[in-house]
Amino acid sequence: MFNRGVALPNFRKHSIGHHYPMKQLQLILFFLLTTGTAWGQADSLRRQLERGEITEKEWYLGTLKLGQVSDEANGWVQYDDLVDVNSKLYKSLKKKSGIIFHIPNKYQVIQSNGNRYIQAYLFNLTDSTIEIPRMDATIYPIESEFYLNKNWVKVKENTSSTCGNSYWVQKLAPNSYLSIQISNHDISFGKIKVRQKVKLKLGDQILVSKEVKALLFPNQLKLLTEKLN
Repeated sequence: MFNRGVALPNFRKHSIGHHYPMKQLQLILFFLLTTGTAWGQADSLRRQLERGEITEKEWYLGTLKLGQVSDEANGWVQYDDLVDVNSKLYKSLKKKSGIIFHIPNKYQVIQSNGNRYIQAYLFNLTDSTIEIPRMDATIYPIESEFYLNKNWVKVKENTSSTCGNSYWVQKLAPNSYLSIQISNHDISFGKIKVRQKVKLKLGDQILVSKEVKALLFPNQLKLLTEKLN
């Protein structure tokens, strides 16, 4: 249970960078404070952060090592463009027709601010314009599954928006594609490789990516598998 006797960090004392916005920090804290096995260590990390003994990055990595995994998936649309049939990207496609959800072999993106994403592309190689459901700057809905205990298990998915204006439809013309970056910051620092795949839903059609790897810490894997029981 949530221990009311332990105060949450006062983040107003710290500079919250682009890596860890206020909402994400609060969710991480709630996870840790309600996870009994990590209780003492989580409180110790909190105190070190408040005293300025560790940075936010060190605190965040500490929470991951204790087992924190976000249940939120986001696919951020970067841009759309026409297909260049002479490009390496197009030539790397195994299939050259239809609607294709493609993740390249070298998919891990680390931006200049340190944020980590899976690079993906959505191709419209048909002769018709297709409609892409969006929620603000993201593609919607999207989910991520891990292979745990010999089963594919949904671990992450979009959170819905309370604002109806957030939802809209983007039209993707024939022979065009979207560049999409899928957040995987919290599952890319460990050493345990877990099979992962991403799903997009376009109308009645579900597009499934090829498998990629989530890199987990032991406690992340432990807590995820415990949730299955």
